[in-house]
Amino acid sequence: MISNQKKYPLFLIFLCCFLFYFNLQSFAQEEADDMDESPSKTAKNQLPPFHDSIFKFNVRLSNPKKAGLYSALLPGLGQAYNKQYWKISLVAVAGGAVTGFLIFNTKKYNTYQQAYLGRIDNDPNTTDTFYNYDLSDIDLLRKTYRTYVQYTVIAGVACYFLNILDAFTASHMKTFDMSKNISFRFSPAFDTRKQVGLKLTIAKNKIE
Repeated sequence: MISNQKKYPLFLIFLCCFLFYFNLQSFAQEEADDMDESPSKTAKNQLPPFHDSIFKFNVRLSNPKKAGLYSALLPGLGQAYNKQYWKISLVAVAGGAVTGFLIFNTKKYNTYQQAYLGRIDNDPNTTDTFYNYDLSDIDLLRKTYRTYVQYTVIAGVACYFLNILDAFTASHMKTFDMSKNISFRFSPAFDTRKQVGLKLTIAKNKIE
C-alpha cells in the first residue's frame, strides 16, 4: 500500500506568498532609503522652481487602474508599466513554477487514470506496467495527483491575482506622500456626551 503521500503542490502557495511578501519588503526598503537622504543633500539636488505648465507634457503619473488592467491582461505588464522591471522576473518564475507543476501532475494523473480504467474494464487485453501496485494503490495514486492538480490550479489563480494586486498597490504608492513633512499629533477631545477621548490629527508641516 502507498501511504504518507507528500502534498508538495502546497509549496506553490507558499511560493506565491513569499514572492508577494518579498515585493512589499523591497518596496518598503526603497521608500526608507529615499527618506534617509539628508535635507542638505536634497536641497543641493533640487532645481530652481518652474511654473507648473512647464514640462507638463513630460510628466507621466502612474495610474493604478491601468497598472492593474495591464497585469490582468498579461502578468508582468503592470510591473513594466510601473517601471519595476525586476519584478517581471519574479512573476515569470512564479508562472513557470505553476505551469511546470500543472503539466507534471496532469500527466501523472492521466497515467494512473488510464491504468485504473484498464484494471476495471474486465478486458484481459488491457495491461499496464504497474505490476507492483494493486487496484487500490492505483486508485489512491490517481486521486492523489488529481488533488495535486487542484492545488496547482488554486496556486496559479492566487499568483495571478497577487500579480494584479502588486501592480495596483505599487502604482498607488508611487503617488502616496511618504515625506517627513507629515506628522501625527494626539490631542484630547470631547464628544457630544462630554466624554473625554483622544483625537488623532494628521498634519503636513511647511518646509522652511
